[in-house]
Amino acid sequence: MKQKIIKIRDAVLAYLKSLNWIVLLGIAAFCIVLAIVNNIRVGEEKSVDWIGTQDVMEKPADIL
Repeated sequence: MKQKIIKIRDAVLAYLKSLNWIVLLGIAAFCIVLAIVNNIRVGEEKSVDWIGTQDVMEKPADIL
């Protein structure tokens, strides 16, 4: 059983080493840039608040 686990681990590590990480990171950065550009491009009603705070509800006067 332990040999199977080691064999699987070695296969996974070999696969991860075979990936072209520069291309994968480039694709991820490109997606982030496209998301930001798309958020700027769309109208205000469809735009997403990326940085900011939540709207705080007002407390009713009878609770105070």
